[in-house]
Amino acid sequence: EYEGEYNAAGEREGRGVDRYADGSVYEGEWKAGEKEGRGVFRWADGDVYEGEWKAGLPEGRGVERFANGSVYDGEWKAGKREGRGVFRFASGNVESGFYKQGARVGE
Repeated sequence: EYEGEYNAAGEREGRGVDRYADGSVYEGEWKAGEKEGRGVFRWADGDVYEGEWKAGLPEGRGVERFANGSVYDGEWKAGKREGRGVFRFASGNVESGFYKQGARVGE
Protein backbone atom coordinates (compact mmCIF):
# COMPACT_ATOMS: atom_id res chain seq x y z
CA GLU A 1 0.00 0.00 0.00
CA TYR A 2 1.52 3.30 -1.15
CA GLU A 3 0.97 6.69 0.42
CA GLY A 4 2.73 9.64 -1.10
CA GLU A 5 3.22 11.94 -4.04
CA TYR A 6 2.60 11.25 -7.72
CA ASN A 7 3.70 12.96 -10.93
CA ALA A 8 1.35 14.17 -13.71
CA ALA A 9 1.54 10.72 -15.36
CA GLY A 10 0.20 9.07 -12.18
CA GLU A 11 3.56 7.49 -11.26
CA ARG A 12 5.04 7.54 -7.78
CA GLU A 13 7.29 10.59 -7.61
CA GLY A 14 8.61 12.71 -4.73
CA ARG A 15 8.29 11.44 -1.14
CA GLY A 16 6.30 8.36 -0.26
CA VAL A 17 5.89 5.25 1.87
CA ASP A 18 5.17 1.78 0.46
CA ARG A 19 3.99 -0.95 2.84
CA TYR A 20 4.26 -4.49 1.46
CA ALA A 21 2.05 -7.48 2.29
CA ASP A 22 4.96 -9.30 4.01
CA GLY A 23 5.42 -6.42 6.50
CA SER A 24 8.39 -4.77 4.74
CA VAL A 25 8.31 -0.96 4.38
CA TYR A 26 10.11 1.51 2.07
CA GLU A 27 10.10 5.17 3.03
CA GLY A 28 11.84 7.70 0.85
CA GLU A 29 12.11 9.30 -2.55
CA TRP A 30 10.58 8.10 -5.82
CA LYS A 31 11.07 9.03 -9.47
CA ALA A 32 8.94 7.81 -12.40
CA GLY A 33 7.45 5.01 -10.27
CA GLU A 34 10.80 3.66 -8.95
CA LYS A 35 12.68 4.07 -5.69
CA GLU A 36 15.20 6.79 -6.52
CA GLY A 37 17.17 9.19 -4.31
CA ARG A 38 17.42 8.73 -0.53
CA GLY A 39 15.39 6.09 1.23
CA VAL A 40 15.09 3.46 3.95
CA PHE A 41 13.88 -0.11 3.36
CA ARG A 42 12.94 -2.18 6.41
CA TRP A 43 12.48 -5.90 5.74
CA ALA A 44 9.98 -7.84 7.82
CA ASP A 45 12.86 -9.94 9.27
CA GLY A 46 14.47 -6.84 10.84
CA ASP A 47 17.19 -6.07 8.26
CA VAL A 48 17.38 -2.38 7.22
CA TYR A 49 19.01 -0.60 4.25
CA GLU A 50 19.40 3.16 4.45
CA GLY A 51 20.98 5.12 1.65
CA GLU A 52 20.83 5.99 -2.02
CA TRP A 53 18.61 4.31 -4.60
CA LYS A 54 18.53 4.28 -8.40
CA ALA A 55 15.98 2.57 -10.67
CA GLY A 56 14.43 0.74 -7.69
CA LEU A 57 17.70 -0.72 -6.31
CA PRO A 58 20.33 0.36 -3.78
CA GLU A 59 23.00 2.33 -5.67
CA GLY A 60 25.57 4.81 -4.39
CA ARG A 61 26.35 5.13 -0.69
CA GLY A 62 24.39 3.08 1.83
CA VAL A 63 24.34 1.20 5.11
CA GLU A 64 22.75 -2.21 5.61
CA ARG A 65 22.03 -3.23 9.20
CA PHE A 66 21.19 -6.87 9.74
CA ALA A 67 18.86 -8.15 12.46
CA ASN A 68 21.77 -10.19 13.90
CA GLY A 69 23.80 -7.01 14.58
CA SER A 70 26.14 -7.11 11.56
CA VAL A 71 26.53 -3.88 9.52
CA TYR A 72 27.79 -3.15 5.99
CA ASP A 73 28.69 0.49 5.28
CA GLY A 74 29.84 1.28 1.79
CA GLU A 75 29.13 1.59 -1.90
CA TRP A 76 26.39 -0.16 -3.88
CA LYS A 77 25.59 -0.72 -7.56
CA ALA A 78 22.42 -2.29 -8.98
CA GLY A 79 21.41 -3.64 -5.56
CA LYS A 80 24.75 -5.31 -4.71
CA ARG A 81 27.78 -4.29 -2.67
CA GLU A 82 30.16 -2.75 -5.21
CA GLY A 83 33.21 -0.58 -4.51
CA ARG A 84 34.77 0.29 -1.16
CA GLY A 85 33.03 -0.93 1.98
CA VAL A 86 33.40 -2.04 5.57
CA PHE A 87 31.55 -5.05 6.97
CA ARG A 88 31.32 -5.18 10.77
CA PHE A 89 30.15 -8.60 11.85
CA ALA A 90 28.06 -9.19 14.98
CA SER A 91 31.00 -11.29 16.27
CA GLY A 92 33.18 -8.17 16.34
CA ASN A 93 35.25 -9.08 13.27
CA VAL A 94 35.75 -6.30 10.71
CA GLU A 95 36.29 -6.80 6.96
CA SER A 96 37.35 -3.77 4.94
CA GLY A 97 38.05 -3.67 1.25
CA PHE A 98 36.58 -3.68 -2.23
CA TYR A 99 33.43 -5.49 -3.26
CA LYS A 100 32.26 -6.64 -6.69
CA GLN A 101 28.73 -7.92 -7.31
CA GLY A 102 28.21 -8.45 -3.58
CA ALA A 103 31.47 -10.32 -2.83
CA ARG A 104 34.70 -9.01 -1.30
CA VAL A 105 37.48 -9.04 -3.92
CA GLY A 106 40.38 -7.19 -2.32
CA GLU A 107 41.79 -5.04 0.47
